Amino acid sequence: MIDINDKTALEGVFAEDFSSPYYPLLANLYLQEGDLRRAKKVCEIGLDHNASNGGGKFILAKVALAENKKVVAEKWLKQVIVDNPAHFNALRMLIKLEIQLKRSPNTIQKYISLLLQYLPYDDECVQWLNEINAPQPESPLDKEAIAEGIPVEATVEKAEIINTPEDVDEKTYEVVESMATFTMVQVLKSQHHFHQALAVLNVLESRGNDSDRISREKGEVQQLIAKNRK
Repeated sequence: MIDINDKTALEGVFAEDFSSPYYPLLANLYLQEGDLRRAKKVCEIGLDHNASNGGGKFILAKVALAENKKVVAEKWLKQVIVDNPAHFNALRMLIKLEIQLKRSPNTIQKYISLLLQYLPYDDECVQWLNEINAPQPESPLDKEAIAEGIPVEATVEKAEIINTPEDVDEKTYEVVESMATFTMVQVLKSQHHFHQALAVLNVLESRGNDSDRISREKGEVQQLIAKNRK
């Protein structure tokens, strides 16, 4: 089995098969090293040979953000979500980006609602909804700009940090029962949403599903949580 952190091994696999599902992992390693050119090139080649790989599109979105090309990142994130509406990391990143780009509240709310379908009672979603629906108070700087006839947008540049998946705090979430499947557990694990995966397993356990498999999955998730904290 290939070591997903072994760049040399991943480069070998990619050289043999440009459509390999491992190529986003290689691109992400380049991205972590700050080699944006190689990360982008690997994804572009990979998508030419396997256009359905959402991981490649997600890495291209992260590369675009690193290059401060927000509209390009927005385009890639939207494609990721069309391919996989349950890609929670892409959804969160897109919502933050849409807020930063000052998209319409209706557009932003559409993506928040999509995330809430999978993770109801999500604290961050509730906070976003409150923010986009709340009236924005005028700051003293805004009033001064208006008095001088200067557009408010030109007075303040709001810089927001778009968190990568590793920056997002894990919480325990309520899970819609109809969404609770072993497949959803695997999706959550792959996206490092370990506490949500446990919540899904708890629902499966309450239904009387395969207890041995649930026990094994819980053990693996707990180990991943412990490893992630180191």
